[in-house]
Amino acid sequence: MVDGYGIPGAKLREIREQTGLSLADLSKRSHYSKSHLANVEAGRRTPTTEVLSAYERLGLDRRAFLATSAALTLDMLTTVAGGDETWLSRNIGPYDFSMTLAALAVRDRGTKGRLVRWLHDGSTSLLRGNAQGTLFKTQRPELIELAETSMSRDDETRKRCMRCFTRLTFGLPWPDAAASDATDAPTSEVRTLVGLLHDPRDASNRWCAAVYLGEAAAGGSQPARTALRGALRTETSRENVRAIGLSLVGEKPWI
Repeated sequence: MVDGYGIPGAKLREIREQTGLSLADLSKRSHYSKSHLANVEAGRRTPTTEVLSAYERLGLDRRAFLATSAALTLDMLTTVAGGDETWLSRNIGPYDFSMTLAALAVRDRGTKGRLVRWLHDGSTSLLRGNAQGTLFKTQRPELIELAETSMSRDDETRKRCMRCFTRLTFGLPWPDAAASDATDAPTSEVRTLVGLLHDPRDASNRWCAAVYLGEAAAGGSQPARTALRGALRTETSRENVRAIGLSLVGEKPWI
């Protein structure tokens, strides 16, 4: 079966089988569940760029991979801009797609309105989370504050956002990212978090970094505490300032 973005699931299965890997083996390497990979290979799920990256490491042609990634982003963008929420209701949108959709939302009133509506009334937590993650990247204060406020009231989307943050920031497997804690974070991780505390492109990175630096500060990290104090003077988002202030006194911004 051929999925919606041009890569036959059977081709992905062929690449995996040629390397002698089982679905269980690839699941361990990629941190995607065996059932999810099976659905991708059967054409029942659309492969994200991250999933395709796992197959690229097994031998997926680089040129075909790049063409597929571009087609994936363009097709998803066209679908979402047209008001179809189906894909975003069932999948975590790739980071590059979120950045592209955020740029469109800034220019297109209809796309912006749909994202705000999905953030508040999305039929699934995945849809609300995708809207949240996109609005965080618009660099528009009023939209960023809507996303930040949703982090306080929507437990499901907040937990997923923070889980994605730790997975991408520290390279953790998806199961381990859910239980990540920065209380005893090594200096290298604190340094990484300090850099993300000032990320100019993605306010969600700044929000999550503030939370984890608060944990590190509570664990005795003076660099973490110093960074949070400095960010109070430079952060432009009101809700992020609130998150930083609460983190400095050992509280969570959603309690």
